[in-house]
Amino acid sequence: MVIKMSLLDDHGSGSVNWKKNLVVLWAGVFLACASYTSCIPFLPVYLLKELHVAPDQVNFWSGLVYAVTFLGSAVMAPYWGAWADRVGQRKMAIRAGFGLALTYVLGGIVQTATQMLGVRILTGLISGFVPASLSLVSSTLPKDKLGWGMGWMQSAIASGSILGPLMGGYLSVWFGMRMSFFVGSASLFFATIMVIFLVRDIPISKEKQRQAMHIIHDLKEALHNGGLLYVMFMFFLVQTCIMTIQPLITLYVGELMGGAGDASVKMSGWIFSLAGVAGIIAAPYWGKRGQRRGFIRTLCLVLLCAGCVNLCQVFVGTIWQFATIQFIYGLFLSGAVPNINSTLVEVTPQEMRGKAFGLTTSAQQFGGVAGPLLGGLLGELMPTRFVLFSTGVILLLAAMYTAVTRLRKTA
Repeated sequence: MVIKMSLLDDHGSGSVNWKKNLVVLWAGVFLACASYTSCIPFLPVYLLKELHVAPDQVNFWSGLVYAVTFLGSAVMAPYWGAWADRVGQRKMAIRAGFGLALTYVLGGIVQTATQMLGVRILTGLISGFVPASLSLVSSTLPKDKLGWGMGWMQSAIASGSILGPLMGGYLSVWFGMRMSFFVGSASLFFATIMVIFLVRDIPISKEKQRQAMHIIHDLKEALHNGGLLYVMFMFFLVQTCIMTIQPLITLYVGELMGGAGDASVKMSGWIFSLAGVAGIIAAPYWGKRGQRRGFIRTLCLVLLCAGCVNLCQVFVGTIWQFATIQFIYGLFLSGAVPNINSTLVEVTPQEMRGKAFGLTTSAQQFGGVAGPLLGGLLGELMPTRFVLFSTGVILLLAAMYTAVTRLRKTA
């Protein structure tokens, strides 16, 4: 009864079952992330073996196909976010889910790197399933369940990050790398069907539906919201650090194991999954800790610890040392996103939540553009272990910036 009243007070409607939404969208985000991580982390090998890119051009094409998707998503995210405020997050999740299922099929049938580049551009333009799901969950959760709920949604992302690389690695060895794309497409299709039949959105007034979208106005309004600007910056920075190293890991694992064969592909799957295991273990804890101790304070702590751990990458000499550091790194970094998302909910009113998530998604996707390009550039200039070390330095600087500019305001 207390939970029902809380939901009624927050949203003015008792028709939305936040528990059901949380469970179904958790499963949907899990499947979406599993689909992504079963295919995309292996793109360098896919380009090399299936699309016959020359070995000396793999790093260039890898960075390019990663970056264009995030660039397209960054450009479109504010537009989709504004539409979500008019028609609802549920419809945006359905749109993105079916669209992404189609692009995964196309990714499995391309024959050249140029065709893959076109598919990845299309993927970026129509993406948005996970942000729409997160926004919908955050809008229907009772206030006293916000940190806990967003922590669990982060664990869905982490869980998908476990299953995906394992599934992708073994499917690639057993059936060929193209099969991973087809399985990913089927998973996204099923996730979207669940949203259609099981998820309900908060009713939107007719006046809200008639409102015109003003993207430029939304951007100007965001510039006057210091809290939203900070959240956008942190999403950009964290995503940059993640994507700087992701295109390099598969090849780095092959380097540590003495060759890029089937064994290194399988091991890469396990390495990618370690971050997911860490997220399942730690993300709900960090979400609850943020609820009790403050989201900004907890964010500062996880950035500091993750940065310090990644500095140890410079001493890595074996695959097992690399795996251990990746796991510990994931335990701390998994606390960043739920606390950033919870901070976003605190600094934005309900009526512009879709626009806010669109703008922060755009910032995150720009990080996805900057990260692969930065990783490709640094990978040409220095060994991969020093690229990893550099991301640790960036996270430490982010923790210091948070402590100086935001922590005092919450004290």
